Amino acid sequence: MGELVFAFPTDELWKLIPYIKKGLIKENSEVLKRIVQNGLFRKRSELEEDPSFKQIIPYAIISNRESFYLFRRRSGQTEKRLHNKFTLGAGGHMNPDNSMSSKEQYLINELKRELYEEVRLLNGCSIEDVEFIGFINDDTIPVGRVHIGLLYNIHVSTKEVYINETDKMTADWVEKSDLAEFYEGMETWSKLVFDFYIKL
Repeated sequence: MGELVFAFPTDELWKLIPYIKKGLIKENSEVLKRIVQNGLFRKRSELEEDPSFKQIIPYAIISNRESFYLFRRRSGQTEKRLHNKFTLGAGGHMNPDNSMSSKEQYLINELKRELYEEVRLLNGCSIEDVEFIGFINDDTIPVGRVHIGLLYNIHVSTKEVYINETDKMTADWVEKSDLAEFYEGMETWSKLVFDFYIKL
């Protein structure tokens, strides 16, 4: 049957939020709720080349006060274009689940599922807050035209965060004031997060 992923009609999306070709669209949780309630699942294989839909990707940065958890992708990852790139976000496609939770809760569940696929929180480290920031869009590149990111900031209580698959990823805490040093090596969405959210 193929993988099913959560998506939203592109034309309808731009009726709900202001269009920005490349950048961060700051929005509130009420707008997000309307989008999530009216999204639908379609075959990923059909959506990858169909800009009439935006695949919805929860994208979470992890912070502890003025520090951010910066990932670096290693050569163990399947996507060669991303090897050695820095990324601020953990995230991925949303797939159907069998729970009876509301779609808003489903979104948070998917966000945390993606987070815990990447990292473990140890020694009393906990999530203090999950903050919705806005939408990441980049229509200047083919992959960006069929995806939109839901940017979250996951605030954790301590820095006891560890990578699960160290053959695919490494990570370190970086102070906000030092992040610019890694900018040129960042993935596109991470650059947008830095430009329009972190460095402001």
